[in-house]
Amino acid sequence: MQDTPLQSTTEERDYRAGFALVMRFADHAKLRGWHLTDRQLVHEIIQRERAAYIRDKSSLPVVGSEVHSAAWNRGQADALRTLLREQKAHSRKDF
Repeated sequence: MQDTPLQSTTEERDYRAGFALVMRFADHAKLRGWHLTDRQLVHEIIQRERAAYIRDKSSLPVVGSEVHSAAWNRGQADALRTLLREQKAHSRKDF
């Protein structure tokens, strides 16, 4: 689910790339029997949102292989929210 409207195709591409990366990792983790706690997911969501906020407020250009756009970080945060919702729904079914 997308919370913020995107202004350009570059932002849309970055958003989708960030979202897809987290979902691929989640699929890989499920195959290995790994899972994050709700607390860990919330912590990661906060970190991604913070990174997006900093990138938005920064006047420095995006340069380097490890530096990502705000849209990429928002995509990751939204993917983590999706995983958290799925995890919550699954845990409710168990009770």
